[in-house]
Amino acid sequence: MTKNPETSIQRSDQINAALEALLHYFSAYALPIAMAFLSFLSVFFWPTQFPIVEPEVFSIRVVKSSGNIKTPQDALSVLQEAPAVKHLDTELSEAPYWLSFTPSARSKSKDKALSVEFPSRHAAKLACWGGADLKALGSGTQSTESGAIAGIKAGFALALSPDMLDQQVVCAIESVGPARLSAALWQTEDLQTSAQEFHRKSGLLDGGILILAMFVLITAVINRNGLYMIFAVWLVVNLRMGALSAGWDTQWLGNTIEPELLRRLRLVTTAVYYLLSVVLFNAIFKDELIKVGVRWMVRVPQWSCFPLVLLACFLPYQSYLPFLWILTGLFIAMMVLVLTIILIKTRSTVAMWYSASIAITLTASLYEVLAAALGFKGLIGSFNSVTAALSSSLLAALAIAAQMKQEHDQRLAAQAELQHTYEVMPIGLFTLDMRGRFLSANPALLRMLGPKVLENGGHTWQRYFVGGAWMQLHNLVHTQKEGELELKGRSQLFESGDVSRFLVKATLAGNRVEGSLQNITEKAKATEELLFLVNNDPLTKVLNRRGVEKALDGAMSDLAVGKPLALAYLDLDRFRLINELYGHNAGDEVLQQVCQRVTHMISGAIQFGRVGGDEFVLVMSDTKMPVATLICRGIIDSLGQTPYRVGDRAFHVRGSIGLIEVGAEMQVKDAVSTADRACHDAKAGSGDGLVVYERNASAFDQHDAELKLVEQLSTASATDGLFVLMQPIMSLSAPYASLNFEVLLRMLDQDGKPIPTDRLIAAGEKSGRMSVIDRWVLQTTLAWLNQNH
Repeated sequence: MTKNPETSIQRSDQINAALEALLHYFSAYALPIAMAFLSFLSVFFWPTQFPIVEPEVFSIRVVKSSGNIKTPQDALSVLQEAPAVKHLDTELSEAPYWLSFTPSARSKSKDKALSVEFPSRHAAKLACWGGADLKALGSGTQSTESGAIAGIKAGFALALSPDMLDQQVVCAIESVGPARLSAALWQTEDLQTSAQEFHRKSGLLDGGILILAMFVLITAVINRNGLYMIFAVWLVVNLRMGALSAGWDTQWLGNTIEPELLRRLRLVTTAVYYLLSVVLFNAIFKDELIKVGVRWMVRVPQWSCFPLVLLACFLPYQSYLPFLWILTGLFIAMMVLVLTIILIKTRSTVAMWYSASIAITLTASLYEVLAAALGFKGLIGSFNSVTAALSSSLLAALAIAAQMKQEHDQRLAAQAELQHTYEVMPIGLFTLDMRGRFLSANPALLRMLGPKVLENGGHTWQRYFVGGAWMQLHNLVHTQKEGELELKGRSQLFESGDVSRFLVKATLAGNRVEGSLQNITEKAKATEELLFLVNNDPLTKVLNRRGVEKALDGAMSDLAVGKPLALAYLDLDRFRLINELYGHNAGDEVLQQVCQRVTHMISGAIQFGRVGGDEFVLVMSDTKMPVATLICRGIIDSLGQTPYRVGDRAFHVRGSIGLIEVGAEMQVKDAVSTADRACHDAKAGSGDGLVVYERNASAFDQHDAELKLVEQLSTASATDGLFVLMQPIMSLSAPYASLNFEVLLRMLDQDGKPIPTDRLIAAGEKSGRMSVIDRWVLQTTLAWLNQNH
């Protein structure tokens, strides 16, 4: 039985996926847990590589140098009367101190070399004398050594010869800063082991924090984040503060710092540490400070930063440290209060970790004070300045990491919201490459163009649109920053089969085109409908009065180039009877059928429009009169020969047409009114429904005269030229039996020629001045009767 190749491939993929998952979980979870467990065993149960051997702390006698103490003999006589103490604080004094002690080997093996350690990190110079004769044993500074005195750890050490045991030793010591003077007896071998541990811790502090600072610095550069940059610098300064606390700040990266520079550098380090702590605190909790309304509390520490740095650059130790202690105390109190408020109101994880870092720093400082005051070490086991510096730095790093996570979560939430908005956006969003292929599309765009837009690496833009759509879009994004264009979709790609219209807005983003797509088919149809209704009749869809006038304007402009123009006015006979008897719905249906028949009869440059209820106009551009006459005759025949069916009824409708030849000197309104008059003549029965006026027809002159008469009657001189005639009424059988007259109205034009009375009456009715004429006739007649009574 043959195996299915696809089944074998699936099994192989499943095995490989399981192996990959196993390796991932082993590396990400099992190994870190094992390392943490082994580290726990190492710290609490395994023997240390450098066994801690506590030295024997002497009781010393200490006096401050004065004018009467100039030699060791002078100091020895004064020291005999000084009380024995375990240690003495110089309280920032930089004056020399004399001290004496008697080394004893009761607790040490006499066959091993012994040394006395002076552990103060602030000690700057030491010289010792021993024995009854006060023989010089040696001297040393932070840069030079001689005799039995050598620099070790943070202070000095005096190597003891066997003959110096149980003999008094006198030493002169000078210090800079808050020194604590003490002496401890070591076996030289144990002191060297302690020195090795001291330098191991120094390397641990330097290496650990510098690597952490370098990592944060690289992160800051990659992410271009100022907060991480500040934190990296703070870590380095925190390293120097730890070194200062432990006493190994005399070197940097394995190189010794000059003593004079070191003294000033210690002050500047504390001031810079204060400045960076204020800046870092404000940067980490900027939003929280605003949220809880305590931003103003950070102002005092901020304003004190640069003055403190300036003081550190110029003031001596004893003048500078009080300022540092006061400002540090205020800043710590402010931090504790603000962190408490932030923790209560916001329960911020960042504030929790930062609070833990501050607590470690404060605890380490308190530990140093207690250890120095009580004269012992190892108060908290392995807790010391190295672990305190590392722990505070790591906890501060956790605070930064928590803030990074918080910002990351906020970005993810913002991205999720944007993604949701992207997906539910009713407008299509897309990204194209420079070849017009779709790289991304939101659901709205997929609904517009179809679900296969992104298949096979993305279809091209041109696939969905017509008319050089890609070149139009390409030109748009390269010539306009924010432009838009309207495109037509390919009908065969859409389910409806209709031509869809889209509005595209796009811009160039690098080497991509990003934009939006809106389906404006309905809007475009509505706009086209509105534009259509501007010039067309909504019932019959032919031109309306505005459209006819526009078409006639365009056609009359062609008269100048010699193109003929005919204008036909069509009126339906007895159409109002249909509306009155059967309603307007039946009349509307008949009008639509009439327009369909006329539209089928015309073509080319002839335009057809409705200018009244049952009145229409044909603008026959570039049509000679014989052809226009044939077309109008065909329209009359088409309208009258076949009845119009509306439901179960049939209606017979005839039409009358007045056709005129339009001249270049005519106005639009004159042309329409002349065609209307010709139509009235056709309705009157002449011409079998069609009356044609060519360019030189007398009807044009009559129409012009009628228009001038209408204008004259519309003015104040309407009655000028009017007169009456009295025509006697006589019986043919008895002509003298009565004397009766008929008053007749007449009018003369400007040339003194009589105007036909029917034209006068028609002009008076059109101008609305018949009442004026009637009053003039009555007044004139009565006045004559009164004069000729």
